[in-house]
Amino acid sequence: MQELLDDIKALRRGIEALNTRSLEQGKPISRAEVDEVLAIVKQGTTFSVDYKGVAANIQPHLATPDTIAAAVTKGSQQLAQVIDQIPRSVPLKDKVWGFTSIPVALSMMGIVLVFFTFSAYSWKEKGAAEAKAELLEQQQAERKATYDWLSKGYVDLKDDNPKAARKYFPQK
Repeated sequence: MQELLDDIKALRRGIEALNTRSLEQGKPISRAEVDEVLAIVKQGTTFSVDYKGVAANIQPHLATPDTIAAAVTKGSQQLAQVIDQIPRSVPLKDKVWGFTSIPVALSMMGIVLVFFTFSAYSWKEKGAAEAKAELLEQQQAERKATYDWLSKGYVDLKDDNPKAARKYFPQK
């Protein structure tokens, strides 16, 4: 593998040298020099891989079944030691709010029941308030329509019959 890289580097240096000389010195490259570089390129480079040597270099870095088994055994032992340090139960100093006893559970259920009752009552009252608001809006719309009719009727009556308008709608 290293031989291949060395050959490629040598070819590159040869091409760079020819290119540098032609650019810097202005001297043209001779046909013989070009033929020499082309002959080297045509020959090609052959290389062989030493698989046993590559395997020998890689082998120390690979895990073997024995090292894997040893690591798993050591990890299992460490995990068992950590698990053994965790206490199985913790003593309680005072009452805990939760479902630890029947009275506490009943009181928690009572709190939830009161919350749901209050929510249902609030929802019902909200519906009643919305219905009342809608009724008031409807009555206000009716009053406005009546007022508009009276206003327009007075104007029409005043225009058509001013005498009757003064009789039924006296000026203050």
